[in-house]
Amino acid sequence: MLLLYGKMTDREAKHFYDSAVWKHKRLQILTRDYYECQDCRKRLNDAVAAGKALNGKDRMIRRAEEVHHIQERKEHPELALSDDNLVSLCIPCHNLRHGRAPKKFKRKNKLASKERW
Repeated sequence: MLLLYGKMTDREAKHFYDSAVWKHKRLQILTRDYYECQDCRKRLNDAVAAGKALNGKDRMIRRAEEVHHIQERKEHPELALSDDNLVSLCIPCHNLRHGRAPKKFKRKNKLASKERW
């Protein structure tokens, strides 16, 4: 059941993301955006408009795998399935939108085991 007022609980949110309605809407949005990350596209378009050159991974538009709610779903459940409130993002851009730090591989300085010969 989709809650249309107040805030969603974690249990209601899980139920929402497991629903066939959300899965169908998610595919619609990814198809609408051609499976391209809209933040990557905006970054590239802004750089071109400003005449600025981008380097490395910033020059590419990554494949979108996530559908992001612009207005948070828990705060605005009435907008949960609104096309205007949904945008396709790649995982790194989605993490940035939510303030999650990307995990980077860090090499350990110590040896895994001591040499014994």
